Amino acid sequence: MDPHGKKVLIIGAGAAARAVIAQMNKERRSDIAIAGLVDDDPKKQGLSIGGATVQGTIADIPRLVRAYRIDQVLVSTPSVGRDLITRVAKLLPPGTPIKVLPSISSVILGNVDLSYVRDIDPSDLIGRPLVKSDQQFISKRTRGKTFLVTGGAGSIGSEIVRQLFDSQARRIIVVDSWEEGVFNLSEELHASGTARRPKLEMRIGSVRDKKRLEEVAGKFKIDVVLHAAAYKHVPLMEDNPSEARKTNYGGTKNVLDLAVKHGIKDFVLISTDKAVNPVSVMGRSKRDAELLVRKYAQRHSRSRFCAVRFGNVLNSSGSILPTFLRQIRSRSTVTVTDFNMTRYFMSIPEAVSLVLMAWVVAKNGQILVLDMGEPVKILDLATQLIKIHGLEPYKDIAIQETGVRPGEKISEELAYDKSRLRPSPAERIFIAEEL
Repeated sequence: MDPHGKKVLIIGAGAAARAVIAQMNKERRSDIAIAGLVDDDPKKQGLSIGGATVQGTIADIPRLVRAYRIDQVLVSTPSVGRDLITRVAKLLPPGTPIKVLPSISSVILGNVDLSYVRDIDPSDLIGRPLVKSDQQFISKRTRGKTFLVTGGAGSIGSEIVRQLFDSQARRIIVVDSWEEGVFNLSEELHASGTARRPKLEMRIGSVRDKKRLEEVAGKFKIDVVLHAAAYKHVPLMEDNPSEARKTNYGGTKNVLDLAVKHGIKDFVLISTDKAVNPVSVMGRSKRDAELLVRKYAQRHSRSRFCAVRFGNVLNSSGSILPTFLRQIRSRSTVTVTDFNMTRYFMSIPEAVSLVLMAWVVAKNGQILVLDMGEPVKILDLATQLIKIHGLEPYKDIAIQETGVRPGEKISEELAYDKSRLRPSPAERIFIAEEL
């Protein structure tokens, strides 16, 4: 071990660790010194991998950190999850950085580039395996179709557009009143390559403006509407209830009427867990939008109307995670509204991937619910984020309970009756049998 190199302890002694050590030996890195590995598999104890030895289990981390004066921990296990990160973070002294490998696919293929070893991402702390739908199957269903995406510049809407842009869709029409977001998305997609792509139509407009919607629909033969436009900031909508109603309910009605008038085959409403037993203006407006979709499904059988319901998405506008990260990096107090509050979380790409699969498998009038895994305690998430930044909660950074804001629940629900959720033809998607 090079006494002058940064001393690293590797978590996991599997194929990924072998690939990392082999690459380091090949590059003859003098700036990194592998002090050893830990693995909970009894059969791997004492095993030598490229000159480094498995010196214990994860429980031995404190002893090894002290003995070798470890500078950094590298997690090499294929699936980084909340439980593992929490275990490791609790055993490390404050200030010890935790790094993880890039993608496991690059490790399997032998393309390990140590310059891309990354920091822990908030998505690593959610404690759920990433599930992506069959993109080739979805692409076949999008072939030759024209999609209208309302709210197409927002967090969910823009990811819908990105994934459709990589499909075999014929045309994607983006409608959003946010000029800067529409411009930025257009620049991003047009710079993404010269391969065969769907035609992209960027339109400034609001779903509250029926005339503008008619102008858009009159120019194109639309096959599918993915309706993501909505006001979603709960406390803000408590102070602006009429605006929530106009957009979330009235805007939905306008787009539904457009679908009926123009014979659009499919309509998908992007809904939220806040629509279940709502206590907020935002939640009530989205629940009413869900019921409106079902009413249109009953009255208009020539089109297929459905809703897809899920919880919070990571790093969306208004998400708590960017707020936590901003507070931690500025060393200011981390604020949690209630120490008992829990939320469901999912990454934006995964949510959208499942939304597109839900569009494929939905039947007329159905409300589909995405499997969000287990709810995450917000206080635990804040604590873990502080620790993985090498800081100690309540010592280096204070955590303050500020109180539940207007319209917020302590915990959210994904269905009115969990016992009446039944599997759909697609993995991780359920059908809500609700009155």
